[in-house]
Amino acid sequence: MKYLSLATLSLLTTFTLLHAQETKIDMHGGKETKIPSTIATQKAPIFYGKVLEVKPAMGYKYLKVQEQGKETWVAIANAPVQVGDKIGFDKKTLMKDFKSKTLNQEFKEIYFASDVYLPQKVTAPKSMKDMLGLGGKMKDPHAGMGRGMPSEPKDEKPAKPFIKKDAYTVEEVHMWRQDLKGQIITLKGTVFKVSKGIMKRDWVHLGDGTGNEKKLTDDLVFTAPSSTVKAGDKIVAKGTVAVDKDFGYGYFYPVIIEKSTFEVK
Repeated sequence: MKYLSLATLSLLTTFTLLHAQETKIDMHGGKETKIPSTIATQKAPIFYGKVLEVKPAMGYKYLKVQEQGKETWVAIANAPVQVGDKIGFDKKTLMKDFKSKTLNQEFKEIYFASDVYLPQKVTAPKSMKDMLGLGGKMKDPHAGMGRGMPSEPKDEKPAKPFIKKDAYTVEEVHMWRQDLKGQIITLKGTVFKVSKGIMKRDWVHLGDGTGNEKKLTDDLVFTAPSSTVKAGDKIVAKGTVAVDKDFGYGYFYPVIIEKSTFEVK
């Protein structure tokens, strides 16, 4: 069984295993705010259970899992999970009284897992990274920096010609990334998550309702030496567009916004 590390980095579910301690992360408009910057050095225990319910939300899936006779809620990065599957997951990040605005539901307790094992028919469980066909390089989700992407994504012809604008949408930045390379752009959106102190910078995940979840174009990451924004904030973000950015540890970003500044609206 090969384990999916958001752990290899603290980079997935945050990049550096964002979750080396019990933390409060604010996903999809929740109230959590505190995220540690410590990079994990040891693999956490893996727990197993049967999936009873699946609720997709903004690039993630909330799973009700039957584990040792009790029901547990677990949130993971988007993956092909179905009711009835047996999965493995870590419990490094526990959030209490977490409210998801996307689902309009409050969870008394929910684990945001970074190490996840998914079943592969009758054979041994397979890592989520392999199930998604992402090979060796990933982009980050929940993990902290972003969701998985191929290391050398094939640039598709933009659905529409590039247009110079005062402000762009998340989808447009993904679509026109080559045209925007090196430019300073402005984008209005909602903060999904903030991962602090990873590789000497903060990672701010932003969405505005545009983009395609299956193509991973509904989320855009902005980095800055430091930030004061938190999940759920409505902000105006500015920064310089970088493309095909490889941070190592298996984390590759077709597009990412660097040297960013944020203004809460």
